[in-house]
Amino acid sequence: MQFELYDISKTYEENYQDGPFFEGEMPTRPAIKQMQKVFDFEVNSRLGVPAGPLLNSHWCDVYAKLGFDLPVYKTVRSVERTCHPAPNCIFLNADDQFTNRDINTEMKPGERPELDEKITITNSFGVPSLSPEVWMKDIEAGNKKMGPGQLMIVSVNGTPGLAERDLVEDYGYVAAMAKEAGGKIIEVNYSCPNLGGSKEGALFSDPENSALVSKKIRESIGDTPLMIKLGWMPADQLEKVIEANRPYVDGFAAINTIPRKIVNDQGGSALPGEGRLQSGTCGFAIGELAEEVTSNLIDLRTKWKDDFVICSVGGMMTAQDLHRRLEMGADMVMSATAAMWDPYLAQRFHEYK
Repeated sequence: MQFELYDISKTYEENYQDGPFFEGEMPTRPAIKQMQKVFDFEVNSRLGVPAGPLLNSHWCDVYAKLGFDLPVYKTVRSVERTCHPAPNCIFLNADDQFTNRDINTEMKPGERPELDEKITITNSFGVPSLSPEVWMKDIEAGNKKMGPGQLMIVSVNGTPGLAERDLVEDYGYVAAMAKEAGGKIIEVNYSCPNLGGSKEGALFSDPENSALVSKKIRESIGDTPLMIKLGWMPADQLEKVIEANRPYVDGFAAINTIPRKIVNDQGGSALPGEGRLQSGTCGFAIGELAEEVTSNLIDLRTKWKDDFVICSVGGMMTAQDLHRRLEMGADMVMSATAAMWDPYLAQRFHEYK
C-alpha cells in the first residue's frame, strides 16, 4: 500500500491544516529494551524526523505516535513569512547517487518510482512561518503531546531585512522566543538552498559569520542545547566551520538538501514563481553525499577528542540505512523524505535486528 502523509498535490496551507494524510493503523511498538541518551535527555530511541515535513504540533504528534521519538518542529521565524506557491515538491528522475559535481547542475522532473525507498524530490518552500503568536502557543502544545521518552526539537531561522533588528540579532531573538515557548533543544537552520543563495541560506559554509550568529544565539538561550544545520561542503571547509562554531554549539545536523536547478522541457524553471530555478533536492539520491559529511564529522570529533553531538540527516530511506549511520557513530538519525511516504519506517527501525 502506498501512502503520502504530506500530499505534494496540495498546497502547503492545506497540508498544514488537514495533514498528515494517514488513515492506516498505528504501529504497535516493540518493548523498549534500553533508553538512549541525547544531550542530557533520556529518550526511547535516537530516531527523528527533521524540520521539513513537521508543519505544526499535530504533525509532530502523529509522527511521535508512529515511533519517531525526536520530531523537529518546522523552522520558525520572528515574523510571518508565506510559503512559495505550490507545487513545493516534484518527483525527480534519479536512479543514481548524486556526487558533488552534480551540485547546482540542471535536472528534470520525473515520475514517482515504484519503490518508496528510491524516491528523490525537490523541496522548495522558502522557509515559511506563521507569526510568533501562533507558533509559540503551538510549541507549548507540541511538548504536551510528546509521549514518555520522546522529545520535540525546535528549528529556527533568522530573517534579513527587518527594520527592527539586523540578521545576527534576529537569529538570537527568534532562538530566545523558541526557548521561551518551551524548546528543549534549539536547531538553527544555516542551510537552505531555497532562499536564492541569500546570506541566510548559505551561512553554513561561512566560518566567520556563522560563528558570529552562533555566539549571539548562545548568549540568547543560555545553556539550552544548540544544534546548527549544515549543508554539504568539502572536508577542509567543514573543518573550518566546525572549529569556528564549536565554542558556542553543542551539536551539528547534516546535511540539508542538495541544490539543483530543476528545469522543464523548455529549459525554464519547473517550479512556478520568480527565483525558483534552484531548489533543494532530497531523498534517495543524496544518501552518499550525506554519509560523507557524517563520516567527516565523526573524523573531526575523533581527531579533536571532542564530544559534540552529530545528527545525521539525508538519503536514509530504509531501517537498514538509519542503523548504518548510527553504527558509523552518529548520535541521532533523521529521515524526512522516506517518512513522508512511509509511515511504518520507524516501526521497522525499532524491529530491526
